[in-house]
Amino acid sequence: MSIDTRCGVASPIPLAKAGFPPGRTPARLALLGLLALFGGSLLSPIQAAITVAKHQWNVPGVFIFTFDDAKPSHLVHAAPLLNQVGLKGSFYLTLIHIGDGAAGSAVVGQPNSSSWSGWKILADSGHEIGSHTLTHPKLTEVSPDQLDKELKESAAIIKEKLGITPITVAYPFNSRNAAVTKKMLETYIAAREFQVGYGAEAGYAATAAAMNKYVDDAIAGNKEQIGMIHGLNEPYAPLDPVPFLEHLKYCRKMVDEKRLWVATLGAWSKYRIGRDSVKITELPASQPRTFEFRATSPLNAALYDFPLTFVYKIPEAKADLVKVMRGTAPLNFRYDGDLLLIEALPGPESIKITWGPQSTGIAFRAPGTSRATGVILDKGWFLVSGQKVAEDRAKPYLGPVLRW
Repeated sequence: MSIDTRCGVASPIPLAKAGFPPGRTPARLALLGLLALFGGSLLSPIQAAITVAKHQWNVPGVFIFTFDDAKPSHLVHAAPLLNQVGLKGSFYLTLIHIGDGAAGSAVVGQPNSSSWSGWKILADSGHEIGSHTLTHPKLTEVSPDQLDKELKESAAIIKEKLGITPITVAYPFNSRNAAVTKKMLETYIAAREFQVGYGAEAGYAATAAAMNKYVDDAIAGNKEQIGMIHGLNEPYAPLDPVPFLEHLKYCRKMVDEKRLWVATLGAWSKYRIGRDSVKITELPASQPRTFEFRATSPLNAALYDFPLTFVYKIPEAKADLVKVMRGTAPLNFRYDGDLLLIEALPGPESIKITWGPQSTGIAFRAPGTSRATGVILDKGWFLVSGQKVAEDRAKPYLGPVLRW
């Protein structure tokens, strides 16, 4: 997030007709003139001291695995493969394909049917469950009453059967218009609106190399990408589990290298909406070598409960002793080169970053490093790179002790 330098003002005369080029309002030109006078760049916007990362932990790429139609192979193959590499996916249930519940006539054991008990196990393991409607119609072609039922009733049944409230939906056939979107937002926070296909279908990726290219493009483009998968060794667009596992291992590698965030659509939507809604207020420094700010949001905190990543560059090259606190609670943080990445939810209480010798406590460096990696807390707990861990788990990180 950056400070807006457009300084646009309402004018009854189009600015282009008044002789101002696009993007150059009178106020903006005056501001840019001052920047040039004092050594600023006419081409560079003013940057706020604290910003919100585009993606969690400031990684360049986001990838989201989505699975459509509540197919048995999602339970038998897809979820176990994701679990094997420690990743999570978003599974979109077409309720007519679930044989032991409402909304359809399918029977467990018949082709293209699955069970609520299986989806309960999958949901309990941390995967997202979303709606793919009751009967998989083109939502732009149904009546207003049917549209309302397909979206709202499917969510209500999922909540009844699984005990969770779905927050995202995948439109069948990607069929949507303004009326569909408006109705969707009465029940969900977001919908899948773009994707790349997986499986043996024209234009889809079926080999590990082709799938990996989707991920590489997301990383190179500093953007989000959504993969759409139907059956694994099932119609439609069957996907072979063997190259898919190879692809998942590649994704895991990119995650471990801090180049990719594999998110559920729900988690990404919460982050994106939260990021775009947060208001940051920089507060006066209470002492040297401190920076304090408040991050607030108008959103429902109970729903938008996914933490944001705040980015701060400490203005001292050797500021290796750092604490990040909200009141008396330490916050999770990481280093990314010369940037400090802080994980926090918006809230009324300010966040304070402190660095240097005036801080209290004991810090320590990991062996072989030049930067402090943690703080010793009370009662046998340690703060290691911003994460609170027990003493026995912190021992591998302990090196020379530094007193603040």
